[in-house]
Formats: sequence, C-alpha cells, structure tokens
Amino acid sequence: MQITEEQKRILDSFTCERLSSNPDNLREVENFCNLRNGSLEHTLKDTAYAEDEANHIAYYLIKDADGNILFYFSLKCGMLYDNLDQEEQLRKLNGLFRFLVELENDSSSTVEDRQTINSILESIRTRKGLVKEDLAKISPIKKNQLLEELEKEPTDHLKRVGKTFAGIEIVHFCANDACRMLWDEFHFQQKMGAVIFWHFVVPKICEAKKLIGCQYLFLFAADLTPDELLINYYETFLGFHSSNERGTAIPFYDYACKFMYQEINGIEERRERFYRDFNPDEESL
Repeated sequence: MQITEEQKRILDSFTCERLSSNPDNLREVENFCNLRNGSLEHTLKDTAYAEDEANHIAYYLIKDADGNILFYFSLKCGMLYDNLDQEEQLRKLNGLFRFLVELENDSSSTVEDRQTINSILESIRTRKGLVKEDLAKISPIKKNQLLEELEKEPTDHLKRVGKTFAGIEIVHFCANDACRMLWDEFHFQQKMGAVIFWHFVVPKICEAKKLIGCQYLFLFAADLTPDELLINYYETFLGFHSSNERGTAIPFYDYACKFMYQEINGIEERRERFYRDFNPDEESL
C-alpha cells in the first residue's frame, strides 16, 4: 500500500544536512552511537568533519524535527571498469608472437637463440607461459630485445582496463542506535536504512547526475556474518547486487568487504515503487 500523507509529512520534517555546514554538529555527533560497527561511529566523531570541510568525502546528517541525529551517510565519486576483453588480450599475445617470429628469423640470431625462441613460441602456442630458464639461454642482445618487448606495459601505476564507468560510492551508511527508540515511535513498517536510502540518498544521486555523468551507485558491504545478513539487506531493500561483471579499486580497509552496485539509470522509478509499496497490504498482515 502506498505511503500515506501523514508518513510523507513526517519524513519531510526531517532534514538532510552537510556535516560541516553547521559547527554545532561537532558537539552533536558526540552522542552518536552504533553498536554493530564502532569504526563508523569513530569516523563520524574523529575525521568526518575535516574530510567534509575539505570536500574529500561529503557527509550528511539526517535529523528529525527536534534536531536529533537519526542517521548519517557519506558519498564520493568513484569508478567501475571492465577488464580487458579476451579480444584485446589475444591481440597483445599475437603482437608478442609476431615479434618472436621476427627475432627468430633475424640473421644476427645464433642457433641457440633460434632454438630457445622456438621453445618460447611453442610455450605461447600451448599456453604454458614463459619459462625463466628459456630466457637465460638467449644471447644478451636478443634477451634484452625480448625483455624490452615484454616490458612494454607502462610502469606508471595506471591500470589498463577495457572500459570505465563513472560511479558514486556510498562510503558510510550508519544508523544512530541512541535514537532508534525515536524512530520506532513513528511506527513505520519500513526499516530505517531503507527509508533513509530512498528518501534522502537517492535524491542526492539524482542531483549529481544532472551535473556529471554517472552510471553506477556502489558500496562495500562490511559483512562477516555466515548468513550475510547485511548483504541480503542491501540486495532486498536497497536494490544492490554483487557480480563479477564489473570491477573497481578497493581500498585496504575494505578488503574484507563485499563489492555491490546498481545502475543509476531507472533509480527514480525504483524510488517511486518503494513509496507505492511503503506499507504492507492488509491481506499480508
């Protein structure tokens, strides 16, 4: 059943405020508490204000009509990518193969050079890989030529990928356990995180896509539970999914997390669907 006017009125009485827009927030966040993930609480209290002020990460506080902090989330730009496709990998391999053939036929190559290069060519044909012992048999001049060819991949710390996709990362997404009783008093049938996501986070994403190109919204789910409760929550209520179809750079502190994403295209329609199904039908109660 659709969201009621009274429920809309309550949600519209909440505010979504940039953390550093109000110096009083430095004091107010001291009462924030999260029992499930203490690091999210400490981030808000210790480093978030400076990061928000420097525009490195945008932090938002969700407050009720009385100014109580119910929730906070943060956003920053990011990027997803496809790995080089098989066609590109084959093209590179074909280039190396042709170079080795030319090297083998070079008049300056010794008999042992030709034998070793032929062995390397056979390794490529059979996909066995390059053996160090083979390289050691080649004369220094030919060995240097081969190494130069193999090392043509740039060493500029750039990752060569197939295609890139602009994205926005939800860096933090955290409820204030100290105010859960206040949330419960509203008697919403929806979970707090789901309401915050669709009512406050998604509009920020829609604003951003009017200014910049962005295809994906993504996050790293910190879920180490055997039954993956948090991951299932993000899938069921927020519309994220995990897949190897896309990749991204993952920071060290997120190594144990699950990479999840969803397409931004169509997110407004999914938001409207959330409002249409905001309250369970009487038959399902």
